[in-house]
Amino acid sequence: MKKKLLLGLALSVLSLGALAGCTNDDQGGEKPGPGTETPVVEDYFIQDPTTIYFWSTIGDNNQAQVNRYIESFKEVEPNVTVVNVKQNGSYNDLENMVITGFTANNYPDIVQAYPDHVADYIDYGKAVKLDEYMDNPDYGWTAEEKADVVQAYLTEGQEYTIEGTYSLPFSKSTEAMFYNEDILHGLDLSDIDPTINGGNPLNASYLNSLTWEEFFGKLAPALTTYNETVEQIITPSDGVSAIMGYDSDDNLFITLCEQYGYPYSSVVNGKGSVDFNTQEMQDLLTEWHGYVEKGYFITKGINEGNYVNELFNDGACLFSIGSTGGVKYQFSETNPSNVGVAMIPQAENGTPATINQGPSVAILDHNDENRRLASWLFYKHMTNEENSLDWALNSGYCAIRQSNYSDPAYLEANDVDATQPKSLERLMAKANNYIGTMTSTLFVSPAFKGSSTIRTQVGGLLTQCLLPTTDVSTIPALFDEAEAQSKLAL
Repeated sequence: MKKKLLLGLALSVLSLGALAGCTNDDQGGEKPGPGTETPVVEDYFIQDPTTIYFWSTIGDNNQAQVNRYIESFKEVEPNVTVVNVKQNGSYNDLENMVITGFTANNYPDIVQAYPDHVADYIDYGKAVKLDEYMDNPDYGWTAEEKADVVQAYLTEGQEYTIEGTYSLPFSKSTEAMFYNEDILHGLDLSDIDPTINGGNPLNASYLNSLTWEEFFGKLAPALTTYNETVEQIITPSDGVSAIMGYDSDDNLFITLCEQYGYPYSSVVNGKGSVDFNTQEMQDLLTEWHGYVEKGYFITKGINEGNYVNELFNDGACLFSIGSTGGVKYQFSETNPSNVGVAMIPQAENGTPATINQGPSVAILDHNDENRRLASWLFYKHMTNEENSLDWALNSGYCAIRQSNYSDPAYLEANDVDATQPKSLERLMAKANNYIGTMTSTLFVSPAFKGSSTIRTQVGGLLTQCLLPTTDVSTIPALFDEAEAQSKLAL
């Protein structure tokens, strides 16, 4: 059995130097020079000098952490050299670089990727099936380690057109509802609607258990009346305002399908299927169109592509639904307030569901078992309990292990009472505490060739259906067109 080395988080950061742009010769990073290979040590899983390449778009603020994991992994597997390549551009750009590199053998061993991208890597025959590495009795996860990983994150890596696990979690996030706590906590709406919160003033418990029916049927109308007749609590920004804003039109469409039990997409006989064009979903968006007209709701698409968190920070929205990976954007240093964090509204008689998002990683095949195994071992090290905790505390992404949420260091770092009111630190602590309470509601959609196109189509479809200028009689035709465009990508 291989020696196990326990490594502290306080290791110094490895200086890798600036990495040049990708070339066919260097796999996107610097090759170790002659004579620099680590001498063979026989008490390790990788006995031959092996170099692997990790491509990502991880920002500069988090690169030091990645380099620290690389340095500590060198002590665990001294014959492995991990070259960390930060690529510029979006995740889609990163996928394009990888696919372009397949023909020239210039692609990474480990790559940051969304499920849609991994589905393409599978289609090219380059994604490694990871189950035999995860379950290996010598170098895989123990049953306890595997059970510690949030189940929804593991499930996401198996939602492809072929059986097996082809991606594993790393920089995960979800959505939360952020709200103006200074205005809403203690707000008494009983004179307008005595049924809201049982006639009691609004509080965190009520706001954390909202349904869409409660929000649109009671709370939003009451807040509108209060704003118009009692006290102005919403200040339009350039003439735009709403009670609630949502930052992702495609996430909203997909989430509503999941919450209400309406079909979105599926895999049938190993192929993707477009399922979202239903009467139920058409009726739901027709109903929501009316809520947008009343000023209850707005999305990024309706807001001409501008993020609604900007409206929230300006006081033009009381609620803002966005990614937990972008918590800092829900806070304004120039207009600070106490920001509450709650679960997004759910369907009244549906299944609790919050979207699982953020990139995972895939291991790509170079027909070299040493490189495949080294890549798995590096991933395993990078996401062990210690490093997963470090990543969650310092990157802004979710902890991928359940044990992290009860770790004393996590609890101490997210002690809300230890932070200052109206501060970003307090909001971050609230958001991290929220994440630990809702991992059981996370859901994923299947990924396959064309699934990214379906996502894009339903995002645009939701925007078109909800725009106040849209004639609701055209909604069925809008659904038909989005369905047709989606099927072209299959």
